[in-house]
Parts: sequence; C-alpha cells; structure tokens
Amino acid sequence: MKRFFERLRAVVAQLGLQAKFDSKELSQEDQAALIAAYDEANGENSFQTDMQAYKDELQQKTDAEARNRMFKELASMLGKSSEDTSAEGISQMLSAVRDLKDTVEKLGKQSQGDTPEAKVEVPVRAYGPHTDKYAFGVQHPMFDASKRYNRIAIQHSITGKPSENDRQALMKDGCEYAETLAARIKRHFESGTLQDVIKGTVDYTAVSTDTEIGTRQFTIRQDALIARIVTLPGVEHLFSRISNIQSGDVVTNVLFGEASQAYQAGRVFKGSVNFKPEKAIVDKVMTKLQFEDMSDLEKTYLNYLNTSGSDPVKWNMIEWIILQLATQINNERNQRAIMGYYVAPKKGEAGETQFASTGIVHKLISLYEEKKFLPFLSEEVAEYSQEDIGNVLQLFAEQIADRRPDSDKFVIYVNSRHKPWYSAWYKNTYGTHTDFTGVLEVVPDYNIPIRWVPNMGNLKLIFATIPGNINLLENVPGEEYKMMFQRDLEEVIAYSYWKEGVGVAFAGAQKETLADLKAADAMEQMVFMNWPAETLAADATTITITKDSGILFTTGANSAATALTDITGAKEGVIYRIECGSTTNATTIAKSGKFSEIKSAWNPAAVGEYIKVYYRKSEDKFYEAARG
Repeated sequence: MKRFFERLRAVVAQLGLQAKFDSKELSQEDQAALIAAYDEANGENSFQTDMQAYKDELQQKTDAEARNRMFKELASMLGKSSEDTSAEGISQMLSAVRDLKDTVEKLGKQSQGDTPEAKVEVPVRAYGPHTDKYAFGVQHPMFDASKRYNRIAIQHSITGKPSENDRQALMKDGCEYAETLAARIKRHFESGTLQDVIKGTVDYTAVSTDTEIGTRQFTIRQDALIARIVTLPGVEHLFSRISNIQSGDVVTNVLFGEASQAYQAGRVFKGSVNFKPEKAIVDKVMTKLQFEDMSDLEKTYLNYLNTSGSDPVKWNMIEWIILQLATQINNERNQRAIMGYYVAPKKGEAGETQFASTGIVHKLISLYEEKKFLPFLSEEVAEYSQEDIGNVLQLFAEQIADRRPDSDKFVIYVNSRHKPWYSAWYKNTYGTHTDFTGVLEVVPDYNIPIRWVPNMGNLKLIFATIPGNINLLENVPGEEYKMMFQRDLEEVIAYSYWKEGVGVAFAGAQKETLADLKAADAMEQMVFMNWPAETLAADATTITITKDSGILFTTGANSAATALTDITGAKEGVIYRIECGSTTNATTIAKSGKFSEIKSAWNPAAVGEYIKVYYRKSEDKFYEAARG
C-alpha cells in the first residue's frame, strides 16, 4: 500500500495536479493523464496492478466490518433486531429472506414471460472520455494511447522531442487514415448518403459486428469529420457537381424542339432532339505543405486542444491536420470555382492559387470568345450601382424574356457582395407595399430567381442560365483529402492531388464569326451575360485598378498612336482582359518595359481582338495568359 501511494504522489506532483488531487476535483481527462503517466513511469499496466494490490489489502481488513454492517441493515429492513443472535432469531431472519426472495420471483414472472429478452443495442459513442488504453475511448489502433500524438491529446501537455518512431507512426497512420477517409467520402457520394452524414442519420448496423466496436467508433468519427468538411461554406448550393470527369470528356445537354401540332392522320412528324456536347476540362491540382519541425506542429495542436473548449468534438492530431487542410483547400476551391484561370506553373516555383484551374467567370468569357453565345453588350445593363441595381436586373430579365419563352425557368446570378445594394433598392422602391413578405430575391415582374455568388470581388457581372447547366467538375469525390505524409530530414511533408474544373453543358449554337454571332442576337442561347467592361479614355497609356475595378477593359479611338505601358494597382492572381474597341489609332502593347515578358507585341487589327495578362509582383512584370 505504501509503495502505491508513494508512486502516485510522485506522478501527481510531476503533472502539477496536487491541488486538484487533495481537493478531490480531478476531471476525467486529469485522471486519464495521471494513469498514463503512472504506467509510463512504472511499467505497462502498473497502475492497474498496484491499485488492485491496494484494494486486496484493504478488503482483508474490512470484510468482517462489512459483513456486520450488512447484517444490521438487513435486520432493520425486515423489522428484526440485529442484536438477537439466538438460534430462533437467526432462523426467523433467514425465513423472512426466503419469503422476500419468493415474492420478488413471483412479481417478476407476472411482469414478463420466461422468453429471452429482446436484444437492446446501446448506441456506440465515439466521443467519450480518454481511457488508459485509448484516446477518446475509441478502441482502434489509430487512437492507441501509447502513441505520442494521442498522449498529447490525453494529457494536454507535451514533454521531450518526438523520436523517429513517433514521426513514422504519425506519417504511417496519417496516410492510412486519409486513404480510408477519401474512400468513405467517395462511397457517400456514390450512394447518395451525404445528407444522412450531415443530419447524423447514417445506418451503422452493417459497419461491424458487436465484437468490433472500435471499427464502428472509428467510422462514426470519420463521418463526423466528413460532415464538418462538406458543410463548410461552398458553392454547391448554386451549381451542381459532376464526378468521374477526365479532361477530354464531354458534358451533354439535350434540347427538344417544338413537338405539338394539330391532329391529322398519317406519318406527319414534328419536333427534334438535339444533343449538344460541350468539352469538359479538369485541371490537376495539388497541395504540398511543409512542416519544418514536428515539435512545432505538436505545439500548434496542443494550443488547439487548450483553446477550443467550445468545440463539441475534439480531434486527435491526424484528424485535426486533415480538417485544417480540408478547410483551407475547400475555401480555395470555392474561390477558383468562380474566378480561377488555369496558368501553367513556372518550373520550380509555387504557383498562384487562382491559377490552378479555370472557374465559371472565365469559362463564360471563353465561351463568348469561342463564339458560342453573345453577351448583352448594351451599356444599359453593363453597369449598376446601389441606386439602380434592381432596375438593371429588370432590364436584364426583360432581354432574356424577349428571346426565351421559357425565361421563368432561368436563374440570374449576381455578385453576393452587392446583395445589400439590392435589399436597399427593393425597400426604397416598394416601401411598405410588400405584403409583409420582406425583400423577395426574385426579379420583380419577371419571376426569375436571383442567386448570390460569392468570391467575385467587386465585379459587376450578371449571368443567367437554367439550373444544372453550369456544373462543378471533379474526378474522384474527396480525392483532395487523401493526404500523404513523408519525412524529409527534420521536416514532415503533407501532400495530395486531385482534379477540378467547371463546365457548361450548352451555351449556344457556335458561329463562324463575331458578325454571325451578333446577327443571331442571342436567340439560340441558354446562357446570358452582361459585359461589365471599362472603356479606356482616349489616348490612355495606363490602366488604373481601384477597389471598384473589374477585369474587363476596352480600348477606344485615339487621336494618335497609343501604347499601353502599365496597369497600375494590378493584383497577383488576377487575369486582366484588354480588348480592342476601335481601330482608330488602336491601342497597342509593345514587348518591352513591364510587358517585356508577353509572347510578342500586341497590335490588334480588328475590333474584338484581345489579350489577357497577369502580374508577377516579384518581377514587376506582366505575363501573357492568352490572346485572340
């Protein structure tokens, strides 16, 4: 007994828990940390062994007292005197006990039959307190309390530096966990059970047998992590997602022509089915993150444990790393899905996040450049302000309705940053005449819903199509969360690869020339868009970027030969498109100065020719992305 208390006091002092121990205020996490530290100091399972020895010694001393106390309590319940130790008194007491036993058995048989009880399955919890063997009580090898990254979670403290075995365990377990997580996400996508994951209604009865409680606990935690990832703010509520796409695949839409007619006998047919394939492009994207020192990573994780008390779920280190990376990747994918533009990286240099794949805005611009649809080029819908945003949306909807009898099936997409502008305009325009319904996110008089698109900066772009026509593309669902870990000297590297892009099933019938496209007057389109381009002043030699600037610029007529020499205030990760708006002393760009890195001088010979450039701050130079 003395040895147990001496060892226990030493561990309590080591962990700084003396005050809590003396006042009997140790939390469950404190107790788990104490047991783990005791075992580490005195040998595996030493706490359990020493505790049992202490209990056995105590039991020998108290068995006689316990029997006497039990006898007195039983006598009191039966109305007998505990002092009556005569043979008659003891016989009466034993008789009373037998009577009580018979009564209990009789009542039991009245309440239920002798048939076996139905099996009652207790829900498996994957967020319980730590035990001496497992972090969070999850009976799975990844949560083994002997592993350093789990001891940090259990003890909320860290001592010493990680060994080579510690590094290998983290990297091996991390790779295996990420692989199973990606497979689990893919399975939910394919089976259509992601909503069950989000709602917490997944059926786990087929996951494992009763003897594999750890497998079920592990799966429940994985689904909780997936639910956290898929509910991060995204754009999937605006545009549908299509998986299993490789670059070069096609996305096809089916267009039906008029089919009904007055009855007449015979083989008189009307109507058509037109399949319109559009090439689907996905770009290969990657993340490669370097943790220079594993000790720094551990300290960061420990800080999370000690500051995120409001988080209902505490993650172990591997789950935490993947969740942090998933959050970042998710945010960046959402930004690229709207404003991304693929630019081949410069060998050996980290590329811009926005240049990893092409997003919706630049996809629509490229479809115009391919002469597949014509934007509304009129100035009346090119620009809007807080005062007239609603009026411009009504004009935009009117132009769609003039060209499409099914305009009410369309949805209009507008920059979410300007949603407060629309709310203010709506209230100012309609005042109290709203039937107490508040601001309706539908274009007044046209019944076309408005959807607010994030990540568009201050771009005053408006576009419209039928739901499901614009899609987010990927190859394997959840592929980006399949993290791999490796060691490089003192460093730990985490990396993953995936494919992403956007596609439009059908924009419009492609034309040979811009003149043909304009002649069609957008009558054969399923995508509509304004053209918020800024027209440069005559003889302007620079473009000035302000907080209200967009990405589209049109040159005008000049009084003399004019060359563009700079885009002041240009930001990295942004594609700027400059289009020739007039051939009268057309604005040109020489391959010199800040534009010395473009492929060749830009000397437009016709209205509509364009060049796209982006800025590299480290060199103070503009590079060419495309021209046409």
